[in-house]
Amino acid sequence: MKESENILLDVLYKVVLSSVFLSVTFLTSTAAADAQEELKKLPPEYDMILAYYGRPGTSRLGVLGQYSPDTLFKKIRAHAERYEKALKQKHHVTPGIDIIYDLAIKNPGYNRNYLSTLPKKTLLTYIRKAKEYGAVVILDLQLGKKTPAQAIRPVLHFLQYDNVHIALDPEFSVDDLHVPPGRVIGSITGEQVNQVQKLMSNYLKEHGIKQDKILIVHMFTEKMLSHKSVLGYYDKVHLLMNLDGHGSPALKVKIYNGIYTKKRAAQFAGGFKLFFREDKPLMTPEQVLGLKPVGRSRIKVMPRYINYQ
Repeated sequence: MKESENILLDVLYKVVLSSVFLSVTFLTSTAAADAQEELKKLPPEYDMILAYYGRPGTSRLGVLGQYSPDTLFKKIRAHAERYEKALKQKHHVTPGIDIIYDLAIKNPGYNRNYLSTLPKKTLLTYIRKAKEYGAVVILDLQLGKKTPAQAIRPVLHFLQYDNVHIALDPEFSVDDLHVPPGRVIGSITGEQVNQVQKLMSNYLKEHGIKQDKILIVHMFTEKMLSHKSVLGYYDKVHLLMNLDGHGSPALKVKIYNGIYTKKRAAQFAGGFKLFFREDKPLMTPEQVLGLKPVGRSRIKVMPRYINYQ
């Protein structure tokens, strides 16, 4: 299947976001001068993670696909060091990649799930190379016609690698819809996220895996993850909500502060996504960390996961 058939062109995505962002009800947050306390919400070996997003061999899907593995990890490591400098070396920033494992496509494919799965050989190359550079690998699942539980079962065995974690992308979830991914903004429920956390937790225990794991849920509107009140805590699994939408710096900060409130920061970690090409201007590390304002606004609770596309 040709990569040109991939529906991740973001054309509809950008158009819809411009209106959706403005319609979100923004919640007030207490200024978080002590945001550093939230570092404990990630597994103990990570203070903060900075990752590059994309798909190997496909440059238009993100920065990850624009470089060879060695060049890529050198760039990420250097970028992570800039964040450490902004943090005055008080915290280690782990480099990483958010690699699209199940890619949403416009055609159903032979298995009718509207997904193109990354070859195992390619993934293992990046997992091993990441290990060399002290980096983590986030397996990004765009869902398509799969439920979150169906999507995660085939990748659980990758959790045996101590630097591998998992992300769910509700935007491309169409398991209960009669349209291909990308026509509408998809969503998942808190109950479905709990199912995934339970599957991860059980797998880690059954296989004697010592490392805690991160489960990221990408979102840019409240509706992309419904029934948040039912979200539970599962042994060895750390839940993280990642704001991954386009928009001006001021708008993105406002959205982040609205979705990732101080109350939610006490439950799970927060993430913030930036786009090298679309974000104008690109926020500085100090602005992303909430150490400096963006116009008249400022990040209230410091994100623990920062990713670039």
